[in-house]
Amino acid sequence: MDEDKFWQLVAECRQAGGTDTEVVARLLFRRLRVLDATEVAGFLRLWERARTRLYGWPVADAACLLLGPVEEEDLAHIQDWIISYGRAAVDRIAADPDGLVDLAADAGNAREQWFGEFTTEAYILVTGAWPPEGDPDGPDNLTGERVDLGDPAAVERRFPRLAAYRRDHPGLGVPGLH
Repeated sequence: MDEDKFWQLVAECRQAGGTDTEVVARLLFRRLRVLDATEVAGFLRLWERARTRLYGWPVADAACLLLGPVEEEDLAHIQDWIISYGRAAVDRIAADPDGLVDLAADAGNAREQWFGEFTTEAYILVTGAWPPEGDPDGPDNLTGERVDLGDPAAVERRFPRLAAYRRDHPGLGVPGLH
């Protein structure tokens, strides 16, 4: 599976599922389980590569600002949720994590495990084996510069839109990665 086909599949499922992220995950699973093993393995490889693009402190900090306290094990689910919005969302958020605020209406689904589960299930169903773990070329630790989320001025400078969102949603809790 090439990158264009990967993103086309994600876009078609997002378009069909609309704003219902759980439906998007189910549609992706249905589409994957009818592909051959090579295509499913390629899809999973490209999904992991997209996760790697989002695996950094700037995106993690942005997620903490949008969602409040975030457990470290939730980062993969948050990355999956972003990927489910397609190539443009991944490109935009990887380049400027403050853009994560554009997905705020669906933030309640950001920590759901649907996507990790469906990729694993589809891979096992089609190949009969467990999928490889993560992107072999990806970093072991978060990359990039971390912002002190306890410093309102630093947050305002780096994430002005998310800072405004937090002012409008004071009940989000103290942002941070735990």
